[in-house]
Amino acid sequence: MSSNEEYTLALTSCGIDVGTTTSHLIFSKLKLEKIYTPRGVKFEVTEREILYKGQIILTPLIDGQNIDYLKLVEFLKEEYILAKMSIDDIDTGAVIITGESAKKENAEELVKSLAHKAGKFVCAAAGPNFESVIAAMGSGAVQYSKKSQKKVINIDIGGGTSNIAIIENGEIIEAACVNVGGRLLAFDKNNKIVRIEYPIRYLEEKLGINFQYGLEITENQKKEIAKILAESLFEVLDQKIVSEIAKKLLMTNEIDHKEAIDEYIFSGGVAEYIYNKTKQEYGDLGKHLGEEIRRIINKKKLIIQEPKELIRATVIGAGQYTLQVSGVTTHISDEDVLPIYNIPVLEPKINNREITEENIKRAIIKSFSLFDIDEGEAIVALSFKGAIGGSYAGLTTFAKGVVGAIPNTIKKEKPIIMVFDRDVGNSVGNVMKRETDATKNIISIDEIIVEEGDFIDIDVPKAGGQVVPVVVKSLVFSN
Repeated sequence: MSSNEEYTLALTSCGIDVGTTTSHLIFSKLKLEKIYTPRGVKFEVTEREILYKGQIILTPLIDGQNIDYLKLVEFLKEEYILAKMSIDDIDTGAVIITGESAKKENAEELVKSLAHKAGKFVCAAAGPNFESVIAAMGSGAVQYSKKSQKKVINIDIGGGTSNIAIIENGEIIEAACVNVGGRLLAFDKNNKIVRIEYPIRYLEEKLGINFQYGLEITENQKKEIAKILAESLFEVLDQKIVSEIAKKLLMTNEIDHKEAIDEYIFSGGVAEYIYNKTKQEYGDLGKHLGEEIRRIINKKKLIIQEPKELIRATVIGAGQYTLQVSGVTTHISDEDVLPIYNIPVLEPKINNREITEENIKRAIIKSFSLFDIDEGEAIVALSFKGAIGGSYAGLTTFAKGVVGAIPNTIKKEKPIIMVFDRDVGNSVGNVMKRETDATKNIISIDEIIVEEGDFIDIDVPKAGGQVVPVVVKSLVFSN
């Protein structure tokens, strides 16, 4: 191996998105370079080259409750052929299912099967808040906020949902989701209804319409439906939910952020109409909804910014593989739980100057909520950066706060995974074992740099149990 090869890696990646309205994929070439930081050496993505942007198809359905898996697989096979790719060519990637598609009966089975067939993939059925997070990353809104130091709100409007994320200085601080999308109703060439998603029924009483398959809808009725949906969306955005329809369409908690927003960013398929990128219609409400949202934007005189990605915002470009090795101060209470794979990383937002049990507990619970994970149902890794208490008393407070936030994880004896960026792993693990009810399956590793939204694999300890290899798979979006 040449010295240059020792410092660079090239990976081929693929991302697949199965959405309410559309499904598509993207192939990328990632260049990783060895970066020396004050905390050690790591590989980082320095270049992203899009090799193939796939066709966009309407997500195939068998009926209202199931996605047509066989048609989807055939589509993906064709895309691999067109891109001149094989499964063996793919180093990494991700498949994600979003919006109303994530609610279909066979959603979880489908996404796992696709991930298995497509290659070395991370897979996720994205809940409403998590979709808000990845859409904000994928559109470029997070990067834009970080660069501009502005507080922005990203609204990703797809076929079934509008996913909302408030971003301040590159950090997502609030997320919400509302059932407002362009394909809650779909029509044939004669304007007869061929698809009905349940949330649209919340509008029936106000409109005086009972939506049924085969019912013909006029252009004026489409506009009226779109107007109600757009106004409901802005009730949520403005934090002034007054109508019963908006209350019913809201899928998550209301936005709780009273400070002013500098700029609005729209992504998703409906954003193609908001920014006048297309006039093509797909037999649904998308065009009318985009026009109504634009009308409200103009009326309110909002400052809007066009993102790098619109309809492809939630297509995950790849899983960036980076091998890191933990510090020697790691605590593994039970080695038989390792190796462990595809663990999502949550990063509780903790004020390191106010380390109290309640603050730690509250921050961790909010992280679970942001990623739509029910505590105790799935294994997660909690990432902590900075000082978390130098004294024994301080470490005890921290450990008790963590344990207080994860009662179901402890009850079910699932692994308690903590990742630190400094050498406190062994100390935290030992204190937790001595001072709390959590005594089993503690995996406390340190000197590992991960970000919220990453996935990690943790191998068995090496070098006589001193260090633990960790593969970090960062979701790399198609910007």
